[in-house]
This record gives sequence, C-alpha cells and structure tokens, in this order.
Amino acid sequence: MLVYYALLVGLTVVGIPLCRLKHGKKIYCCLAGLVLFAVAAIREGVGYDYNSYGTMFLNSRYRFEFLMRNDKVEKGFLLPVKYLSDFTDYYQILFIIMAAIFAAAVMIYIYLYTEKAYLGVFCFLTFGIYFYTLCFLRQMMAAIVVMYALQYIKKKQFLRFLVLVLFASTFHVSALLMVLFYFILQIKMNWVSLGVYTGGLVLFFIFSEKILGLITKYFYTGYQIGLSVEITTGLTPIYSIFFGIFFALAFAVRKRLCKKNSFNNVYLNCMYFVFFFEAMGAKHAIVSRLALLFVLPASIVIVPEVVNAYIELFKEKFGKNHNTATISKTVVLTVFATFCTCMYTYMMLNNLNGVMPYQTIFSEEGSADNGAD
Repeated sequence: MLVYYALLVGLTVVGIPLCRLKHGKKIYCCLAGLVLFAVAAIREGVGYDYNSYGTMFLNSRYRFEFLMRNDKVEKGFLLPVKYLSDFTDYYQILFIIMAAIFAAAVMIYIYLYTEKAYLGVFCFLTFGIYFYTLCFLRQMMAAIVVMYALQYIKKKQFLRFLVLVLFASTFHVSALLMVLFYFILQIKMNWVSLGVYTGGLVLFFIFSEKILGLITKYFYTGYQIGLSVEITTGLTPIYSIFFGIFFALAFAVRKRLCKKNSFNNVYLNCMYFVFFFEAMGAKHAIVSRLALLFVLPASIVIVPEVVNAYIELFKEKFGKNHNTATISKTVVLTVFATFCTCMYTYMMLNNLNGVMPYQTIFSEEGSADNGAD
C-alpha cells in the first residue's frame, strides 16, 4: 500500500503549488506522467491479468496461429504484440510500453481539458482508474481511444468519431457500444432523461439473464450464463454507490456545470453511465467492465469541475468575506479528499484488480512492500 499512498500524497502535494506557476501545469503533467509510468513499468506480477498477458506475449512468439484462432483476443492488440515479440522474448517490454501509452494519454488529456491538473491526477488515482491500467490492458487501451473520440461529439463529426471507435474495438470489441452512445451522450441530462435511464437499469435487473444470454450467444461466448463465474456472480455494490454519490452531487449542480461549459453535459452523462454499469455489475460482474469506457473522462474532467462548482457555491452562500470564503473552500476540499482517500484505501484493502502487494522487477520474491500492507 505504501507505494500507492506515496503516489497520491506526492503528486498532490507537489501539484498544488506547482500548478500555480507559469508553465507549472505543463511541468506538473510531465512529472506526474513520468512517475505514473515508472511505477507501472517496473511492476512484476501486479494485476490479475499480468501473467496472462505475459503468457500471451510468449505465445504470440511461439504459438501465434493458436492465438489467431482465439476469439477472446482482439487482433488490434495481438498483432502489435506479435511484432514486438519477434524482436525479444522479454515480456516485460509489453508492460513498459503500455505503461508509457497510458501515462502519456491520460496526462495529455488532463493537461488539455482539466483546469486543475492535480485534481485530475487525484481522481485518476482515488477512483481506482490507475489500478485498472495495471490489469485490463486491452480494454483500457480501447477506453483511452474512446476518451479522445468524445471530442468529435463536441465538433459534431460522427464519421471521425466512428473511425476512432472502430479503431478502439480492435483492442476490445466492447468499444462498439459507443456508436450508440454518440447519440445518447448528447441527450440533455435532466429529471426526464435520468428517469428513462434509471428505468432501463430496473428493466435490466428484471430481465438480465435473458439479455446477457442473447448477447453472449454472439459475442464473448465464453461468458454465457452458467459457464462463467463473472456472469453468475456480482461485485460488491460499494463501487456503484461510490460513483452514484458523485453523480448525484454532479447532477445537483448540472446547470452551473453546463453554463460554464456546455460540453460538461456529455461528461455528466458519462458519469451516470459509470454508475449505471457498475450497478449492473452488482448482479453480473462482467457487465461492470463496460463502465471503463466512460470512467476516464467522467473522473478526470467532470469531478474536478464538480469540486470547483461546490467551492463557488459555498463561497456565494457563506463567503461574505475572505476568511469565510477560505473556510468554505477548505471544508469542500477536506470532505472531498477524505471521502476519496477512504475509497482509495478500501480498494487497496480489497485488492482491486490484484494490485496488492506491489512488487517490482527488482524485488526479491515475497518481499513486496516490506509488509506495509
């Protein structure tokens, strides 16, 4: 746990003063990206899928035809791995390259679209997204592409959006769902749309077996009802509650958010659908994976905007002078940081995605974290 707390505290403490300087945001984003990259790149055995990706790398070198017949491995991911494995059988290079891609893509997005970069990094960590990048490499690669595709919704350029979504689907076929969401995410988030979405969630819980049975008949057939534990069992509802709380807070100040930036409506929809699919995952674990397509922009962009909105709101109501304005800001930030850090701790204690204990390629076997966890 120590290394993850060090990431959180270090990048927050450094980010607050640094981002106030001229060019400080750019410097901070580069620094944070390097640190996030380094921690991910030198890990060993961290993440439930670590060994399976290592095996895939070696198999792509020696059993490539077998992998090509495996419908669980998207070819957009497999082919570059094959070319990489032709040059070396050191499978750690895969994790180094993926760590670089994830760190660079996330920090560039934060630099471009998050006003306070340190809040974006804080959310990236405490919302567990960094933990996902240590495990679900293919789906997170697709999620990164989808995140950048969202900007074409803003520009009303469906064809360019479609091209990026199709590209994302070569890493994980679930990205094809975003073709439908090009239209859904533009719907104004209000009580009517919220009621319709929630009604759909209720219907899913009633007819989930039939719905999933139909879907897995054609896609991911290995996850059919009764054949996969990820279908027959659900996750703890704590994650859906966590995201539900933040959506409720965002929904309460939606007019303020959209007045500042109309595109925040898209991000607000993204936040709802993180909750939506996490809630579904409470019944069928595998469905929660779809939340990954929305969680990046929902967390690193809209949550910092929500925090700023509540700071402004509290200042308007209670900030009659400088002292009360400072107190209002302190209260909002303290409550936010405490709640998120508690959730971050909960994720680690429950070993979300197999990220505990943290070990590196330099660690002696069994010496992970020096017993810190």
